[in-house]
Formats: sequence, structure tokens, C-alpha cells
Amino acid sequence: MSTTQPNSYCVPCERVDLGRNENIPQLSVMLSEASMMTDPAAMMSHFGPWISKRSPRDAIVSVSRRGLKDGQYKFTRVMGPALSDPQGERPRRDPWSTWDSIPIHEGGLVWELICTSEPKLLNHADFTQDENLSKALGDRASELHSVAVIPTYENGETINWALVFHTDPEWSDLDSFEAGFLDLNMMGTATRNLVSRKKVEELNAELEKQFQQMGQIQRALTPASNPSLEGYSLASSYKPSQHAGGDFFDYFQFPDGRLGVIIADVAGHGAAAATVMAMISAAIRSFGFHHEDEETAANPTLVAQFVNKILYTASLPSMFATAFLCVLDPRTGTVDWIRCGHNPPRIRGVDGSIRTLDNPGTLPLGITLDLPPVSLSSTLAPGETLVLYTDGITEAARPADNESGFEMFGEDRMDAALTKCSGQPQCVIDTLTTAVREFTGSDIGKDDQTIVVVRHNHPDDPK
Repeated sequence: MSTTQPNSYCVPCERVDLGRNENIPQLSVMLSEASMMTDPAAMMSHFGPWISKRSPRDAIVSVSRRGLKDGQYKFTRVMGPALSDPQGERPRRDPWSTWDSIPIHEGGLVWELICTSEPKLLNHADFTQDENLSKALGDRASELHSVAVIPTYENGETINWALVFHTDPEWSDLDSFEAGFLDLNMMGTATRNLVSRKKVEELNAELEKQFQQMGQIQRALTPASNPSLEGYSLASSYKPSQHAGGDFFDYFQFPDGRLGVIIADVAGHGAAAATVMAMISAAIRSFGFHHEDEETAANPTLVAQFVNKILYTASLPSMFATAFLCVLDPRTGTVDWIRCGHNPPRIRGVDGSIRTLDNPGTLPLGITLDLPPVSLSSTLAPGETLVLYTDGITEAARPADNESGFEMFGEDRMDAALTKCSGQPQCVIDTLTTAVREFTGSDIGKDDQTIVVVRHNHPDDPK
């Protein structure tokens, strides 16, 4: 029940009963149901009775020239009392999925009717004289004597037509012609939208499947577990923003006990970044296979130069990777490292203080052919923790009222979180990921988030 609020501009009014026109309630129901449809064939069947009611006909043949040469066409649907399609089967409901199997016809009266784009009306016609139409209409061809040629437009072009047949040889109901012209074009637009939507959904499903497969491959390239190293504890966390990302980390153990660690971040994320990440993984392993000399294989600079050359010569547009490579000697705590445009790692001291490995290093991998041999050495003392991370941590963002419209987590918040934790590897990861999640309000970042933690155990550490 509706109510009217009294005010100074109200005047007496009366609601008109639209039910006096039975078409309006029926149209409301039909359009409501059509708005929920996802199948193009069902959409056509749904609109069919309405169009038949608005513009009665004795038979209809749908014709299409899509992708065909001049003079060629296909009958995509044949409808009417006692009519079947040209192959003697039931009327086609879904010509889009069976397009390749539909026969191609040429010339004849049909081509004369559709060779120009304007609508037409032909009376006193003998459709038995056209071989293609006669076959399509079957026994009814001799009973039909008029045809309304209705184009349905697509991007301003006439690719499809409806040939609407009547038994009356002098049929000239132009009001019915007008209604059919409008209805068929509206139905064609709605159906094309559903066909496009269906194709997009199928493509998205295929892409989703491929992304999942790429994600599985990528996860197979990252370590399933952290290595055991006497006197040290390790932990890692890898959270891609999508099924496949551009972050990468790995461990390499050498016969003399040294441990190589790499963390890298390919520009961007998604499928392209994941592909480059796989290239980096393969290049590093290839370097080790081709250099039996352990001092060469365990040299971070030489490894970086090798990977850099592969990425650069691949000439991948706008694809590069930041990286931090280091080799830890567990006997001395010495860490030899090179930083290639990557975020400066942190070392958390015994007292919770933070120091940064922020030597300028080199450009990211893949930007220039010649990578300079800029490597350094640091020491990880007992009780100290090395924290490697990608920029998905520090650049995690949330909306903010400033010029950029967002605020990043940043290095200061990261260092504060590292100070609060115990320095144990899993505590570092839990503290950092919790801090980022609370800052952004989400478990899923817009960029990949990777953390690798190596701790030189202290005698006072819990056993």
C-alpha cells in the first residue's frame, strides 16, 4: 500500500490500472526473467512467443553472412508450423556452437534479398523457384507468398537477417513489420551480449585453469621446506598476490657446508612475472651444473652476472628482476652477498636493534649487459637474524587522505615489528605478516609477499 505525505504541492491524483492492457504485465514478467538468463538459445526461445504475438508470421528463416564471402550465407534457424531445419533435424536452438557444421549456400533469391542492408517487403513471390529456400521451407514453400526482410544490426553492419514469411500474397501490415523490426533487433542485441558473455566466461575459465597450473609449477620451483643447518634456524613465507607471481627464493647447499640463499622479485606480477621467475630459477641451477669448481659456484657476483646476461639477452620488454644473493659460511657466520636493486635486507641484533645491508649494489638483473662485480661481506653473529624480504611487504598499502590517496607499510613499520619479535625465524614471519595484515586490513596483498629468515642460534635460545 502506498501513502502520500501531505505537503503544499500535492494535488489529487489517480493511479492508472496498467492491467487493463494485458501485454504490460506479461512484458514485465518476460523482461524480468530475461534479465536473469545466461544461455543465448534460451534467450531466443524466451523472446520468441512475444515476437510472434506482436508480429504474427507463418514461417521465419534466420540468415547469416558472418565471416562469409559475398554471395554466401547460412540458414541458422528455420521456424514455423511443420518446419524443420534444412537437414531435416529439429529446429536449431544454438547455431553458435554448431556454426562450422551449417551448410553454406550461394546466390538465388535469398542473396538478392540480403545483398543490401535496407529492410524489404516482397509480395506475390514463388519461393519454390529458389532451390535453397524451397529446401529449407519444404512442403510449405508453395503455401507462402510474401516475405518481410528484416536486417538485424551489429556494430552498424547487417550481418544477420530474419526472413519473415506469410501466406497472404499481399501482406502489408506495416505496424506489424515495425514491431517485428524493433523486437528482432532488440532480441539480437540481447542474444549477442549473452554469446559474448559466454565466450568471456569460457575464456576466463580457461585462463583461470592456466593460472592455477602456473601457480602449481611456481610452487614446485620454490623450496618445499627449509634446509637444516647446524647452529642455525631458518624459516620462509611465500604469499603470491595471484595464482602465479614474480617473487622467488631458493637455497643451495654446497659440499663444504656453505649455504647459498637467493631472493628475487620480478617486475610486476601474474603470468609474465612467473615465467621470468622460472627463467631465473633455471639459470641459477644451470650455473651450478656448469661450474664444478665450488669457489666459482658459490660466488654471488658470478651467479648474478650469469643470470643477468640471460635475462638481458632474452630481450623481454620491461621485464627485469631485483635480487639479493648471499652465501653463508656456518662455521664463521660470514655472509658474502650482492644486492641487485633489491630491498636492503635487515639484520636484527641480539638486543633487538636493526642494521641494514644497504650498500648501493647494482642495477636490477636484466637492465644492462655488464653487471659490475659489487659484492660485500658481513658477519652474522650468534643471536643475530638475517631477514630477506620483497617489496610486497614494505609497499603493502591502505587508503589514506593524502595526495597519493594511499599509505604504504614502509620500512619503519617493518623495523618496528622486527624489534618487537624475539628474533626467532618463525616469530619474525608471524610478527611481520600480522603487522602487514593489520595495517592493510587484508590477508591478500596487491603484490607478492616473500620473507626468508636465517638466524645464527644463540646459546641462550630456547631449545
